Amino acid sequence: MVKIGGTAEVAAGGIGRGIRALVDDGARVVVAHGGGDELTAWRRAQGRHTVWREGLRVTDDQTRDDAVLVFRGLVAPAVVGDLQRAGVSAVGISGPDGGVVRVRRASKLLGWVGAVRQVDTRLLDDLTAAGHVPVVSPLGVDGRGRLYNVNGDDVAAALARATRARALVFLTDVDGVRDADGRVIAHLDPPQARRLLRQGVIAGGMIPKVRAALGLLDYVDAVCIASGTRRRALQRALDPAGGGTRVAPAPPL
Repeated sequence: MVKIGGTAEVAAGGIGRGIRALVDDGARVVVAHGGGDELTAWRRAQGRHTVWREGLRVTDDQTRDDAVLVFRGLVAPAVVGDLQRAGVSAVGISGPDGGVVRVRRASKLLGWVGAVRQVDTRLLDDLTAAGHVPVVSPLGVDGRGRLYNVNGDDVAAALARATRARALVFLTDVDGVRDADGRVIAHLDPPQARRLLRQGVIAGGMIPKVRAALGLLDYVDAVCIASGTRRRALQRALDPAGGGTRVAPAPPL
């Protein structure tokens, strides 16, 4: 399971080549993408302001429509195109397609922001079994067929858990989780992660990634957080000595 923030990382880090290598080796790969920066830029260009509450985008009717347009109409085609140029048979879908990502309303204050309630893996299984790589946009659907904006990290974590992925790789715009002195932490175990969260050392967009990792360690071998803009980004992230942060239980003494 690979989570990318948006379009910039795919080309810069050679992610398509890394995914193709995994598929050629027989791995089934699912990609989840974000696109919050692209959505903010789009809304700014339209003269629309973005309101944030506890790190999440308040999503009214117009913001939801903008999210659908940007994620499905701009970000997903760009990601799929970059992957296909690398020889990957990428297929763009969104959470509502096939009912893959089912949600409930996260909060009345947030509007059309969904919290993942259930993942239906059948469409993903069919695509990956045929050698395709699903590229999933961060949208969800509730029981009444209404669309929601969903945090991309939460979507990636839910997909990794439901598919029993061996690993979840967050490719982002930083080198990994940093300690209080600004040094990248190569191995982050749960007690240390919780302590750094309490102390506020882990902050901003890294919070949902680390929290997702902590909730996944009973289901995946490891969660890797690494820069998506470095060469061979995916291979480096999957290599314990390749840089970035690997969130996993502490090895036995």
